[in-house]
Amino acid sequence: MENRTVILANGEFPKRGGAAWKLLAAATRVVCCDGAADAYRRRLGKWPAAVVGDFDSAVGIRPCRGVEVVHFTDQDTNDLEKAIVFCAMRGWKNPTIVGATGKREDHALGNVFRALDYSCEIVTDTGRFVPVCGTVTFKVAKSTAVSIFAPDPRTRMTSKGLEWPLDGVKFKNLYCATLNRATGSRVTLTATRPVSVYLEG
Repeated sequence: MENRTVILANGEFPKRGGAAWKLLAAATRVVCCDGAADAYRRRLGKWPAAVVGDFDSAVGIRPCRGVEVVHFTDQDTNDLEKAIVFCAMRGWKNPTIVGATGKREDHALGNVFRALDYSCEIVTDTGRFVPVCGTVTFKVAKSTAVSIFAPDPRTRMTSKGLEWPLDGVKFKNLYCATLNRATGSRVTLTATRPVSVYLEG
């Protein structure tokens, strides 16, 4: 965790003491999306390594020593995607995203699938969205809620440790593999194409 890069999106700020808050507080490097920098400064009393966006929602952003302010004028992508691309440009691999949900549901949905496009994990106050392609095993508590979102209908999956196995499921829609749960302490998933896996807790 010491070397983790965290992107703070401008959704609902993580609740104090929760998993997303702890991740943000312990991060070596924080990149804020636009107005999220104001909240980060107020809540944690720190400056981020960088602030990235089109600056349509930032209030108190001022260039200062040690903070890189990066203005993207492109309106075809949102600020989260700009921040992910910025991290890649700097060689900061596998950033974890917090603050990507809450406030507006349309932004939350867009952020989940943008994160999937770039193979980034989102941590929220209630769980996490993990990109999966290939085989991954998760350690979980029994009865943990597990939902899979497969944007590509050609996706084929197999599973071990789920109450309703995914073997042979045809993904006729985005949400047909949601609302599942773990039967034990491990869940193993194999996906032929990228999917977003939501794990409660």
